[in-house]
Amino acid sequence: MKRHLIEDLRSRLKASQENEKTSNETLENLERKVKALTEDCSNKKTSIDSLKQRLNVATKEKSQYEQMYHKAKDELEKKNLKLTNLESKMIETESAMTELETTASQQLHDLAKQSGQALETVQEKLLLTSDRVEQFMTFVK
Repeated sequence: MKRHLIEDLRSRLKASQENEKTSNETLENLERKVKALTEDCSNKKTSIDSLKQRLNVATKEKSQYEQMYHKAKDELEKKNLKLTNLESKMIETESAMTELETTASQQLHDLAKQSGQALETVQEKLLLTSDRVEQFMTFVK
């Protein structure tokens, strides 16, 4: 009975040792997997942090570009307004110039007319004076 009990205990011991051996191998495999997963998680965390930083930088750049866009848009609106004002002033100036040219032309025409009338008057007076000079000359003779 003792022998049988000893053999039974030995077989249990062998089975326990084999179970322990497989358990140790499984444990080592699991530890390797845990280590690999830990490294993978660490790499992914680093990658996520890097992506967060890139996102922050991209967000800042976006806001800067939006500010630049709004500033440029405002400047463009101001310049368009100035251009519109200048165009209206140019139209007014051209209209005033046309009016001045018309007025100047009319005044020159009137002056030419007056000059012609003055010349006619002077010629008439000159003829009268000539006639009187002739009459005087005849009288003197």
